Amino acid sequence: MGNRIVICPGCQAKNRVPQGRLGERPLCGRCRNPLPSSPAFPEAPVEVFDWNFKDEVLDFAGPVLVEFYAPGCGYCQRLAPVIYQLAREYAGSVKVAQVNIDLNAHRSSEYGIRSTPSLFFFRSGKLVDRLTGALPKEEIERHLRSIL
Repeated sequence: MGNRIVICPGCQAKNRVPQGRLGERPLCGRCRNPLPSSPAFPEAPVEVFDWNFKDEVLDFAGPVLVEFYAPGCGYCQRLAPVIYQLAREYAGSVKVAQVNIDLNAHRSSEYGIRSTPSLFFFRSGKLVDRLTGALPKEEIERHLRSIL
């Protein structure tokens, strides 16, 4: 079993949690707050990498919203609070994931990412929709509802 990166909803710290311990309600290593309880539908975006994209997105049975972003992108930074808010509001029904294009060139190339932020909507491992740009929350939600 591998590890899962779980982002703390309190301090936004990334925590490496062994897959088998996700159900034990682990605590954040930085602020000691409980981490999201549902490993399938976390309350914060899951950081996804080239090596675990297949497991986290393509093999996931439910709907997934994937944001391809660049850390230095102003539009991505502006959209980040919306992505975190959507992850909290749709916890239990939609998995929200983020892919840093600077660290994950294979997936970025595979999906033809030319600008950030790029949002991809998957249902049962199949790409069903995509958006580009820092769009309003309402527009993203409209597309989210279409994959539920």
